[in-house]
Amino acid sequence: MSNHEEPKDTAAPHIVKEELIAAGKWVKLEKTTYVDPAGNTRTWETVKRTTRRAHTEADGVGIIALLKRTLHKDCVVMVKQFRPPLGCYTLEFPAGLIDEGETAEAAALRELKEETGYTGEVVGVTPATCLDPGLSNCTIQTILVNINGDDVENINPTQKLDDGGESYIKAHVTISLIFSFQNLSKLFFYRLTSSRPK
Repeated sequence: MSNHEEPKDTAAPHIVKEELIAAGKWVKLEKTTYVDPAGNTRTWETVKRTTRRAHTEADGVGIIALLKRTLHKDCVVMVKQFRPPLGCYTLEFPAGLIDEGETAEAAALRELKEETGYTGEVVGVTPATCLDPGLSNCTIQTILVNINGDDVENINPTQKLDDGGESYIKAHVTISLIFSFQNLSKLFFYRLTSSRPK
């Protein structure tokens, strides 16, 4: 006869209820009551977007855009912008929310044009992924885009910004830099700290 204890009955983890704590224009905070894998009832604070569309796979898109030009190294196009939650500038892939009735691919090309001025061709789409599942249910699809830098419309691209008050500065990061973790980490550290208030 074995003397080890029988395992505690387990239940499939599931959500019991979600209660609104606070809501703003873009996000809301909810108290989520759930049952964990051990059968215990627990609570969690969850952030959700108020802009989520019905029957959509993702809230938004992130764009990895490869700029190809004759006699130049291939570059990944990124944007520098001020992010209030961090209180400083960040260096990011172009990104944005998917509009009503819009596909992820169309949203990616629109956001790329708005933020960088470039026109590109979609060459790949990932499934929806959640980047911070411990905090939020927000999801994005990553869209891979090729930009022909020799096209006339891409030689001196002009941003098509809306009136949302955001501004973006384009940055061309060479592929060799992307794959050099040490250099890339220095680049991000500089961007995150160089404009933080003293």
